[in-house]
Amino acid sequence: MKNNLLPLGTRDEFGRRAFEKQHIISVIEDTFADRGFAKISTPLIEKQAVFEPYQLGNNQMYRLLDSEGDTIVLRPDMTLPIARFLSSTNVSLPQKFWYVGDIFRVGRKLSGAYNELTQAGIELVGYSSIKAEFECLVLINQLSQKLLDESVEIELGIADFANIVLSELTDDEDLKSEIAEALFEKRVPKYEQLIQQFDQDSTYKFLLKWPRLFGQPDKIFEQLKQFDLSTAVEERINELKEVIDWMKQTMPEQSVSIDLSSRAPQTYYTGLTFKGFSKAGSGYLFSGGRYDKLLSNFQDVNESAVGMGVNIDQITDLVVLNSQKKQKNLIYFKAEQWQQAEELLQKTDNGILSLSDNLDAAKSEAKKLNANLINMTEGEYID
Repeated sequence: MKNNLLPLGTRDEFGRRAFEKQHIISVIEDTFADRGFAKISTPLIEKQAVFEPYQLGNNQMYRLLDSEGDTIVLRPDMTLPIARFLSSTNVSLPQKFWYVGDIFRVGRKLSGAYNELTQAGIELVGYSSIKAEFECLVLINQLSQKLLDESVEIELGIADFANIVLSELTDDEDLKSEIAEALFEKRVPKYEQLIQQFDQDSTYKFLLKWPRLFGQPDKIFEQLKQFDLSTAVEERINELKEVIDWMKQTMPEQSVSIDLSSRAPQTYYTGLTFKGFSKAGSGYLFSGGRYDKLLSNFQDVNESAVGMGVNIDQITDLVVLNSQKKQKNLIYFKAEQWQQAEELLQKTDNGILSLSDNLDAAKSEAKKLNANLINMTEGEYID
């Protein structure tokens, strides 16, 4: 019999991880509902055409054929199904939605990444005001405080910043794409080689500095003063300054950085982007931004939209890791001491009742759990 019948990139969840993950989902759901968002659920399978504008990077989609011969996929994203829903219904806008569900992306073999991920998020559709972005930033701040022990840093970017800068240099789309790719991937030697041909351009000094324009906002803004920037570029910088000033006033304790050389999460993003990551280095926990071309794949008329995704699995990993650092206390007792054991359990941090038959079995249980054993049968603590 095979030892592992699971498809590659999937896993079973049980015990502490399953408990923590469900708790995280509950907190997120309650937070979204309390702020007036309406829940939306979309099918696990969709027609492949729904995801035509979606970039999978090194991943692929799970593809199937339905009974009519059409290609359907396990959804790799939660935003575009909502766009598909809006384009095919008469739901009045603006609307604020929230969702929780699993997405599927086939990763490279031996990459160590999971192909099944749980994602929560919000979509604010029909809102052109910067207040929609502010709502997302507030939620990142609130959820990180509710769910995590350590602080989360918010990184801001501009989806079309690279396109604006490079379009002022050249009309060659292939060259723009090549420069942007080297910039996003931080392949500085390749990038500098590509921009060398613009060494007589007034923005060349900026171009040389561009890959390193990330970090604390005040320092970046100060550096930008020395460059000759176009009106369009200055407008984008001023938009970032507006957001930074608002964050300082509204959530002064929130750590924030900017990256002017970051890649937009998807091609349909059009404005401010934001990512929230733990300083423990586990990747992005929150990600989103403005995408006013959300419905362009489904209808002629676009709608303003801002969205944010929450990586529940990444957050769960952090929470479980932190809980493992706290030593458990295993309480061993006789059956007739059950009431006293219950009372002690209520007073004991990270307490667990041992259901072992005898003291030796309880000691073995404590060793497996790496727990401190509290022996109520003798009124003493046994390490």
